[in-house]
Amino acid sequence: RVLETIAREVDFTSAEERVAATYSPGGRPACRVGVLLRVMILQHLYGLSDPQAEEQLKARLSFQKFVQLDTHEAVPDETTICRFRQRLIECGLHEELLGLLNAQLEERGYIVKRVTLVDATLVESSRKRPEAQAARAGRAPDADASYTRKYNQSFYGYKAHVSSDGEHQLIRAAVISTARQYDGEVLAHIAPADSEVIYADKACDTKANRAWLRAHGIRNGILKKEAHHIQLTAKDRENNQKKSLVRRQIERIFAHLKKWQHYRRVRYLGLARNQLELTLKAVAYNLKRLAGILKMRRA
Repeated sequence: RVLETIAREVDFTSAEERVAATYSPGGRPACRVGVLLRVMILQHLYGLSDPQAEEQLKARLSFQKFVQLDTHEAVPDETTICRFRQRLIECGLHEELLGLLNAQLEERGYIVKRVTLVDATLVESSRKRPEAQAARAGRAPDADASYTRKYNQSFYGYKAHVSSDGEHQLIRAAVISTARQYDGEVLAHIAPADSEVIYADKACDTKANRAWLRAHGIRNGILKKEAHHIQLTAKDRENNQKKSLVRRQIERIFAHLKKWQHYRRVRYLGLARNQLELTLKAVAYNLKRLAGILKMRRA
């Protein structure tokens, strides 16, 4: 049902054209761009590795139908799938694919721009933890991963920053950073400027972010942060509690990514490849969420 809904409701033509334009006239891929792009999405809908995707495509007619594989075409092998992933990065779709999908969702009114929720979650590196000194010196196997601390525990890897609309919990933007990146420094990059109000946790309560919100005419829903020179009043704490009730809805997205898409550890090395992974997971999440929204509307 989910695959049928996606095939019916979503047009991938613009993304296909972006990728196809990167091939020279004499160097067309052995497998059609549209097929490979849908294979990427299929992988993240069902948590398939490259070898698993190849095997499942051979065995399941529903998967062949979804990726639009013609009867005379061979199933793409794992090497072709892997190489296409690099092609997506080279044409910039590791950052822009989610936006191309969301433009369609916005046109149909599924993304509501009134309320935006912002948060981040830590994701472990795909490599074994190096010595802290080696990581600081850039001599670790994964040069873009880094150490940070959360709840007095050491953590090594990346941080996934997400913004979503408050009504349907559809992901509007998703950005990967190294783990030590401070959440407050990413708000202006992850939060859509067309929002009416933005809710985020205390880490985003900075002068720079408050100025950015005022400059864009966005109401401030960021939880107020206490410091040694700033004491919260009873009213501040009451407001923080109300804001938390709204902001915590974004936790459903992270719960889905970690439980159903197994996004507790990144699969690749480096920011670009892991940005593509996060983007594809966000696209897959939005597509499944769209199918759920349509199902509820038909009920």
